[in-house]
Order: sequence, then structure tokens, then C-alpha cells
Amino acid sequence: MSAQLDVKAFQARLEALEGEIDRLGDSAADIEGFFRVFLERIISVLGVGGGVWQVSEFGELTCISHMNLAAAALHEQGRQHQLLNSALDKVMQSGAAVVLPGHDSANIYDGGLTAEAGANDSPHTLLFAPIIAADKISAVLVLISPADVDPRAVRGYLGFVLGLCEKAGRYLERNRIEQLQAELARTERLRQYLSALHSSLQPRRTCYALANYGQELLGVYRCLAGTYNSRGKFRMESVSGLESVAVKSSLIKNISAVARQVCRNGKALIVENPEAARSQSPQTDDDLLTAARLYMLQARSVAMGVFPITWQQQVVGALVVEKAHEEPIDQAQRQQIEALLVEAGSALSHALTYRNLPFSPLIRAWAAARDRIYRMNWARRALWTAILAALVLTPFLIRMQVKVYGAAELIPVESRIAYAAQEGIIDSVSIPPDRIVSAGAVLAVLDSRIIDQQIERVTNEIDEVNIALFQEINSNPTGTTAEIYRSEIKAKQAELEQYRQEKNRYRITAPVAGRVITPESVLQQLPSRPVSRGEPILEVVPLDSLWELKVGIPEDEAGELLAAYDNLQSDEFLWAKFILNAYPRLTFQSRVISVARRAHVLSTGPQKYRNVIEVRIAQPPGFRDQIDPRQGLEGKVAVECGRRSLFYAVTHEFSNFIRINLF
Repeated sequence: MSAQLDVKAFQARLEALEGEIDRLGDSAADIEGFFRVFLERIISVLGVGGGVWQVSEFGELTCISHMNLAAAALHEQGRQHQLLNSALDKVMQSGAAVVLPGHDSANIYDGGLTAEAGANDSPHTLLFAPIIAADKISAVLVLISPADVDPRAVRGYLGFVLGLCEKAGRYLERNRIEQLQAELARTERLRQYLSALHSSLQPRRTCYALANYGQELLGVYRCLAGTYNSRGKFRMESVSGLESVAVKSSLIKNISAVARQVCRNGKALIVENPEAARSQSPQTDDDLLTAARLYMLQARSVAMGVFPITWQQQVVGALVVEKAHEEPIDQAQRQQIEALLVEAGSALSHALTYRNLPFSPLIRAWAAARDRIYRMNWARRALWTAILAALVLTPFLIRMQVKVYGAAELIPVESRIAYAAQEGIIDSVSIPPDRIVSAGAVLAVLDSRIIDQQIERVTNEIDEVNIALFQEINSNPTGTTAEIYRSEIKAKQAELEQYRQEKNRYRITAPVAGRVITPESVLQQLPSRPVSRGEPILEVVPLDSLWELKVGIPEDEAGELLAAYDNLQSDEFLWAKFILNAYPRLTFQSRVISVARRAHVLSTGPQKYRNVIEVRIAQPPGFRDQIDPRQGLEGKVAVECGRRSLFYAVTHEFSNFIRINLF
């Protein structure tokens, strides 16, 4: 009963082992990890030791996993190591399993080995089973059975072990297929990489392909690619995973400086241990290695390589490879990088040569537009043709006003001048704050101290004669002396009146009721100023006077204005719009009164003069209701000279400039 239970338990263990091997075969473990677990599971059920030897492409056997080979003295220095090699060769030649019983068994020699190989002198039965994949032996399983297991029992479960080896063979087949698929995918990616490198003559697109495909093919954290021209300038063009590069960022500037120096040196730079930059002395801060390590600290990379890209012994760019794990750039990976850079050098050289050709930007833009047109369907192509035709014809179909511009000054139509009636020196000026004066109001007074002295003298003399006349009348009422005094008084009064009238000429009065428009700067200079008789002193504008704009149009820009003014009919006139500087939010429109036939010279600054055509513009309706007009208000005026095509209105000044300079 116990024997049956032991058999059932052993069968259950075998079934469990088979299930574990099935699950292991479906896992994503690598070959070494698979056979290590495969061997552990089989030994835990069927043996005390063993190993797996893999067959290379050249037919050589390599042990990829072993456990407790010393139990049967099969290890490399063991006494039965030659037996192990002979048994493995026998399995490789025959393709069949070999069972070597221990020396305690009845059959001392088994397996068909030669006499030179000897017999198994250990107490353990040895089982050699081939692992066949794709109809050829890919590995050999060596199993050391326990010492107390009868060799016949080993022969009994040989078929089970071969079944497990068949599962291992299917795993090898699947792994081989996956490797071939990965190799095919890698080959396809390399083909796509080469195609992307040479698909465009734009250096940015070439660097974009190099950075992104390089990151994928090399399996690294990040790749950066840039160009280096013959003038020694380096430009970082692409970062893997990004469509565009912020060339002004500190990160890109730092790595660009390192890559530029590497391109100048022409040798690859491999940098590890970025933390060493923290302990560098200040004297080595400008060292290339220190600069690279500082960049790595900023970019959080652990290992970095900067490789110059050369073509025909000329450096045309650089590739930066960064790793985020503690994994050095070994020789095999450097060979992969160098293989990638061979085609990259050719593509970058052609792109830089193309970029330096004359009119290359224009040709690239035309090629890009042509390619987009070819990729369009007929409906979209017809739509865009109609849109482009409309855009081309629109400047000729749309009409707009042709305008000439000039600086303007506001002046009154009617003004009166207050003149000095007497020669003298102005003593005082009395202008109201609002500058509104009535007719005859005193605006300024000349120095009249001499007249005042004469008036005072004559007044005193009249008073003295009046006193003498009073005394004479009291003493001699009938005498003739009183008449003499009366005649003298009349003469003095006539002289006094003459002096008073003469004093009135020392006053400058307003000729009409209105506003004083004399500039404030002139008013401040009037006191103590000597004047001559008949000299104009102040200007007064009647309150109901109209205003107009005096515009100066540069003579070299007045051609359209003169032509439009000459072509006017008797009942037609030109319109103008203007803005005053003091009222920038108000726009006025009025008609042109006159255009001068001749130009005059206008000063535009210190020793700067310009010929201008004077244009007068009438006061617009409601002008005085919106602003308070003052003499000298300045502004800008646009005189409308007729409607022309939009193309002519925009380009006529440039065409005139070209025509005049080519005359």
C-alpha cells in the first residue's frame, strides 16, 4: 500500500514538474535564466546534480548552467571529466540519449562509449539527453540521479526526461524565432534609419533622424545631434523625443559648447562619474571634462559620450549619447555608434553643402511647396488655385484712395495787428488769462515817465496861475491883470490836453474785439523791449473769424496731388482728413481750398531745409464746437487724390523711387 502511495506521489511530482516546465517555456526569461530554472526544477525531482551544455553555431559545447557536478566527479578537475566529454560527444554524434549506470549496478558498462572513455565509477546513474530544436541538437542535458535509484528506473523515466527536453527545444525554437524577428526588426529600423538620413537635404531633418533612431537602436537614455560647419560654428539641431530644440536654453548652450570643442579636437569624449565635478578645484573649471560633467549633473545623466561625425576627414557634426544608469559605453556599443555615424557623416555633409548653395533657402521653399501641391487631390488643388488667383488679382481689383501726407498748422483766416503808435520801451503787458479782449482794451503800455513829468509840470503851473488869478480878483477886480491870468490858464490847459493826447499814443490797444493769438513766449519777452513807431506788437483774431489749415506737402511727394488738382472740374474739389496733435482722438474732414503752384523752402530743423507745396484746407463744419482753436496748433493731414487700384496705391511711391533713380 505504501509503495502505491509512493508511486502516486512520484507521479504527482512529475506532473507538477511538467507543468512548471510548460509555464517556464512560456515565460520571457533569457536562455541562461531559463536553463538555470529548468535544471533546478528537474534536479529537485529526479536527481542530485547535473548541467546543461549549449551547442554554438560552430558546434562547440559550452556549459551555461550546472549544479553539483562534483557528486559524480564530473567537474572540470574531476576524475570522470573525460567520461563527461566522451558522453557529450556520443550524444552529439548519435542524437540519442545515453544512460551510464553507476558501478554498483549489474551492468558496469553502457552507452556505447569506447573503452578509452572508461566506465562510470560513481554510485550515481548518469543521464545524457539531447535538446533538439529545428531538427538539430541545440543543447545537452546531463542529469545525475540519486545513488539509491536503480538504473532501470532511470531508463523508465528517460522518455519523460526527453519530453521535458522537447519542451526546452520548443523554447529554444521560439527564442530563436524571436531573435530572428528582433534582428529583422533591427534590420528594418536600420533601413528606415538610412532612408530617413538621406530623405532630406535639410540638416535639421537629418539630425532629427540620427537622434531618434540612434536612441532606439542603441537603447540609451537620450541622444542629441548637431551640425558643425567650416567656420567652426556648432548648432544643436535635434534632441531625441522632441520636435524642436530651444537653442537659447542653458542646457542646450552648455552641451553645444562641449560638442563644439569635441568637433574642434576631432576625438570622441567619454565621460563618467559626473559627481567628480563637485570636487574639482576652481583652476579646472574651464576644462572640457569638467564642463561635460557639469552638464551631466544638470541633465541628470550618469554616462555620456560625445562623438564627432566626420566625412572625408572633415568634421560635419556631433552625436551626444547619454545614459541614465550605471552602464559604461563599452567597445561593442562604440562600434555600433561608429557604424551609425558613417552614413550620418555622408548625409550631413551633403546637407551642409546643399545649404551653402546660392539661393538654397528659396529653392527649399519652392520644393516644399511643390511637394505639397503634388500630394493634394484635384479638388483641393483647384480650390487652392482659385484662392491664389484671387489673392493675385485682388490688389488690381480692389480700389482705394491714394493719399499724400504732410504736416499742418492751424491759422486764422482774418486777424488784426496791434501796432506801436509811438517809439519807446514797453513798460507792461496786460493780457487777460483767457486772452479775450474787447475793442480798444489796453494790451500794453510804453514807458511814459517823460510825458507824466510834463503833465505834472503843466498841472502845477495851472494851479499857480489859478492862485495868482484868485488873489488878483480879490485885490483888483476891475484890473486887466486878471484877464492876462485867464488867458495864460487857457494856454496851459491846451498844453495839458496836448500832453494827455500824446500819452494815449503810449498805449497799445486792441483793434477789434477778439482773442490775442500772440504766442506766450513772445508775450514774455515784451516787457522792457524797445519798439519803434508802426512796429506790429500783438495779433488779435476776431471771435467770429474762420480758421484754416496751412499744410506743407514735400515737393517730391506731391506729384499725385498736383495731378489730381489739375484734373478737377469747376464744381469739384479735393477732400482731406486731418488730426491735430492736441486732440489725437478727433478726426476732421474738410475740403482743399487751394494748392500752391510753386514750392517754397521750409526749415525743418537746424540747417535742414526742404521744398514744400503749400496747401490750404478750409475749416470743417462744427470745428469750433469740438475744440478751442488756437494759433499754431499742429497736426497731420492726408489729402485724398483719387481712387486707384490697391496695387498702385501701395507701390506707386516705390515705383517712382526706382524710376527716378534709374533715369
